[in-house]
Amino acid sequence: MTGFAADLPGIAAAESALRAVSDDLEVSFTAPGDVGPGRLGAVVGVLLADAEAEVTRARAAVTALTESVTQVRRTYEALDTDAASRFDQGPW
Repeated sequence: MTGFAADLPGIAAAESALRAVSDDLEVSFTAPGDVGPGRLGAVVGVLLADAEAEVTRARAAVTALTESVTQVRRTYEALDTDAASRFDQGPW
């Protein structure tokens, strides 16, 4: 045995924190009303749309990280369960 042990509570905490960040990044940008004369409204609209697109991409990246951490946790849980099962079986 190597003495290595996965920190399952720590992994679960990271998963939870990433999920919370992903949820917090679900936003919609809209102008608060009339932003000024001429083309200013259109320019602000484009800027807000670009900002929203960037936040949406960031949210997708964080969501993907969350899914990866979830898979890591599940894999370690399965390995721990398998190791415990084999240990319970005793020597071959």
